[in-house]
Amino acid sequence: MLETFTRYAEAAGAKVQVARDAAAAAALLAVEPPGVLRCSAAVCAAYPELCAVWRQAGGPVEIVEEIAERAESPSALAATLAGGTGVVLAYAGVAETGSVLLADDALAPRLLSMLADVCVILLPAAAIVPDLDAAAQVLAQLELAGHRYVSFVTGPSRTADIERVLTIGVQGPRVLQVIVLAPPEEEGP
Repeated sequence: MLETFTRYAEAAGAKVQVARDAAAAAALLAVEPPGVLRCSAAVCAAYPELCAVWRQAGGPVEIVEEIAERAESPSALAATLAGGTGVVLAYAGVAETGSVLLADDALAPRLLSMLADVCVILLPAAAIVPDLDAAAQVLAQLELAGHRYVSFVTGPSRTADIERVLTIGVQGPRVLQVIVLAPPEEEGP
């Protein structure tokens, strides 16, 4: 499934890479230290070594929920999160479409996934499902768990609304990087 997911995600314009663990994922991030890395609290909780490796390389890590607490308004938060690199977690990947499933009820991580110029999505290889029917089962589980904001993301933002010219990154991330976390026995191509 990893091979199929990668093929479709890359056809949609995403960059897909495989990392053995979170420390290896830090080396694959699209921005070079000491650039600021913005993460949801869930990223640092699930993969603390990713944040630790980034900090050791000299790059600051900002937790978006902490930024949200200091923001004067939702528009001020959006202005702060626009641009740069953001890292969020995927609940699932869909092999047949190359899509990732994001589900976060907090405003800051949702904005981060939409407003960062480079959106890095961490996807455990075991969370890749074969098709949309299987993804519907994941959606049902997320609904039962109380999640109300769920989105499928396939590739970077693109539009051809303006004079029918394809433009990347106008209404969302300019770069979508999916880092699949796969132990060595699960690695694909």
